[in-house]
Amino acid sequence: MISFLSMRSLKYLLIILIFNIKLYADPLLDCYRANCQDDIRNKAEQLLQSKKYWLERLIKYDTDFGYYENIKHLLIVNKNEPWLDLYEVKKDHLVELISTIDVIVGKNSGQKLYRGDLKTPTGTYKLTERLNKLDQFYGPTAIVIAYPNPLDKILGRTGSGIWIHGFPVQEDRGLNENTKGCVAMENNRIITLADTLTELDKTLIILADGRLPKVSKNDLASIMYNLYTWLASWRENEFKKYISFYSRKFKTVEGNDVYWFKNIKEKIFSENRQIDLHFSRINIAPYPNNEGRNIFFITGYIQYFDGKRSFNGEKELYIELNNNSIEILIER
Repeated sequence: MISFLSMRSLKYLLIILIFNIKLYADPLLDCYRANCQDDIRNKAEQLLQSKKYWLERLIKYDTDFGYYENIKHLLIVNKNEPWLDLYEVKKDHLVELISTIDVIVGKNSGQKLYRGDLKTPTGTYKLTERLNKLDQFYGPTAIVIAYPNPLDKILGRTGSGIWIHGFPVQEDRGLNENTKGCVAMENNRIITLADTLTELDKTLIILADGRLPKVSKNDLASIMYNLYTWLASWRENEFKKYISFYSRKFKTVEGNDVYWFKNIKEKIFSENRQIDLHFSRINIAPYPNNEGRNIFFITGYIQYFDGKRSFNGEKELYIELNNNSIEILIER
């Protein structure tokens, strides 16, 4: 049985629906009859390439830690205190603090540079897998942090085996000690955390030397409209505009420089093929660093087809924002 409140809501929605049908039916039907889907797409592209549009859209979103369309959990680590905050990213773009966990980190502070420097990395990382049946020293379970990432590798940083793990099962270890670079916590905490993170591919860990600064909506709006302008230049075969988004410091994941990349892309663009390109499930995370640079880690799902080449899968970008313009540092 429908309640009085529900009836009022239904009547209200019906009035809105009737009003919108009357207001937009003729233009929409005329557009459909004239087969003007391109006009609709062009107007949508104009909006997506507008910073004003993104500023208005982001007003209602919780963007202190970035912008996320396909992330369920964020782990924010303050290495100086140290502690780990676990956040859940809701479908309505609200971010909710689930728990704060005391942790221990590497003995030495700052950015990890090489194997054995006893430092915990600074930056933004994926989590790759959960490990069980470990040596008792690491506790009952562990989660692997994807260090080094492509940016670390390009910058010559080395090391591996950076985990989130527990305390030794058969030894005493307290929160006043340190690790060789991992993030460690009490065993009941790591079990609860690992059980919560059921989709590691939808989880990021952000490790900062101190409190993570809030991400401004202005920065995110700048990134989004630049991102869609870059995609449009790619789709429309506008090579000069497309290549202008790449930093002079750009490197491929294989280590090739921007000049090598430019030559390869120029040959492909010269084919002037009709490109079908879509980028969705976009996530934009801040990338803490000790150089004061405004770096972000972007992931998304790309669908590309030009009649000769096709690709469907995840796209990763490391970008730097300067004067409201993005510079792509690494693309994978």
